[in-house]
Amino acid sequence: MRRLLFIVSRERKELYEALRTALWNEMDCEIILDRREGERRQGERRAVARGGRDRRGEQRRQRAQVDREIRECGWAVVNISLWPVQSVDQMRRG
Repeated sequence: MRRLLFIVSRERKELYEALRTALWNEMDCEIILDRREGERRQGERRAVARGGRDRRGEQRRQRAQVDREIRECGWAVVNISLWPVQSVDQMRRG
């Protein structure tokens, strides 16, 4: 089953509200505000150093693309039915 996650920049709250209004009855859609703050690279370096490898695996490129879309467009949509559960949970927590 398809499941879409719309991630909207905190600076685009009007878009967030418009999406919530337009998609309120769509069972396969979830709309969230991007809750991340600042640069997260320092934490990622620690994760690589501790384990000796990058724990993000193949999701790295997809997450980088989502991050770029949020920065450039103010929003991104992800088909989370294709992503592992742990990655989706991390995106929701920010």
